[in-house]
Amino acid sequence: MTQHKNLKRRIRQRMEKTGESYASARRITLQQAPLEHDHSLPLIHMPGNVPAASALRVLLANAGLRAEHTGKPFSEAMIFGIAGGIGAGVFAFHYEKENLSTFFIAGRHLWQDDLAYLRQAAERFGASAEVAETGGAKQAAANLDERLADGGPVIAWVDMAELGTRGLPETWSGGGYHVVVVYRREPDAQSYLIGDLADQPVRLSAGTLATARARIKKDKNRLLRLANVPQSVQLLRAITAGLQACHQGLVGGRMQNFTLEAFAKWAKELRAQAKGGWGQQFPPGPNLWRGLTSVYDFIEHYGTGGGLCRPLFADFLEEAGQALGSDLLEPLAIRYRRLGQGWSELAQAALPDEIEVLAQARRLLDEKAERYLSEGATARQDYEQLWAQLMALAGQGADQFPLVQAEAETLRHELADRVEALYDEEQAGLAAIEQAVRQLVD
Repeated sequence: MTQHKNLKRRIRQRMEKTGESYASARRITLQQAPLEHDHSLPLIHMPGNVPAASALRVLLANAGLRAEHTGKPFSEAMIFGIAGGIGAGVFAFHYEKENLSTFFIAGRHLWQDDLAYLRQAAERFGASAEVAETGGAKQAAANLDERLADGGPVIAWVDMAELGTRGLPETWSGGGYHVVVVYRREPDAQSYLIGDLADQPVRLSAGTLATARARIKKDKNRLLRLANVPQSVQLLRAITAGLQACHQGLVGGRMQNFTLEAFAKWAKELRAQAKGGWGQQFPPGPNLWRGLTSVYDFIEHYGTGGGLCRPLFADFLEEAGQALGSDLLEPLAIRYRRLGQGWSELAQAALPDEIEVLAQARRLLDEKAERYLSEGATARQDYEQLWAQLMALAGQGADQFPLVQAEAETLRHELADRVEALYDEEQAGLAAIEQAVRQLVD
């Protein structure tokens, strides 16, 4: 608890000094903070920002792997970059029968496939990923307990809503794709200790964890542990492979929505009034409310560390250059730090200060994210209250939407201008990544 309070204090001090958001201040503080091992745990727990990258970091650290340039466990930024760094994904859906539109944006490499992401990342660190899957609840429990008895920890695929730790509404059940680290089965044999980004581990009942593991059919009861973890990593090779994977992912997704072109397409949709455009799918009312709040929440809070993962990628590039004793990656780090700021500014523009009800939604989304990361499962009732406030505010905002049609169109066009500028900068960044890979290979 003392460590937890010290971390929160350092984050708050940085926010006051720099004016950064909680997400940004926390990401940087976690990078700079010394590793504080809670000796009440037999294993190392490390808070994080990006679920799959953070989970892999915990497994590698507990397997004894240390970064030669620091003598400590690899930072989350280095794990994130070697795992493939940033990605792109944009999806909007409209369900005519329900008159319901939804929006999603992602910024991590292979965001749509945690299994492929973790397997490929493990290989770049010289380790192998052992995966267990089963349809049966009894075998699922046995698989978990056997692997924990072998020394754990393991990564488990879960439905975030069914974990019950974040106060998510029931409507999220079945769609909260997520991974956590399971550290151990508790002495009472009725609960498990897990790591889920928060500053402190979370305790779950065996029944709750089993339900969360079984809820999403394609991920049902999946576990991953590492084998053959080396004592050291060939850093140049790993960094180069991560950047190559990043570049390939940004240009070679299975469809346009999985590549950088998704951002250009989104800008056009923001302007469009016809079918498929935001003018038709997200008119003033509940759908535009949902669209604007989703833009903000997915860019700033949904497992990104803020700025659609771009600042964390910049942290990787900066540290990678230092580890290699080269200034080759420094301009790239500066570029992506600027891009991260641009994505955060876009998110804020979706819920601007001058429209009070939208600004209030932004503050509630910030508080919800901050409270979970700093308080863990201990403040579940507070999260439920925050969700209730958000839903009430959504109802209020939808019934009396603060913008008329013309004003909403103006806002959409302003957002489109920002997205187009970000797309151009992302394309320039892509070319710079390709050039950096060539120089590293040479």
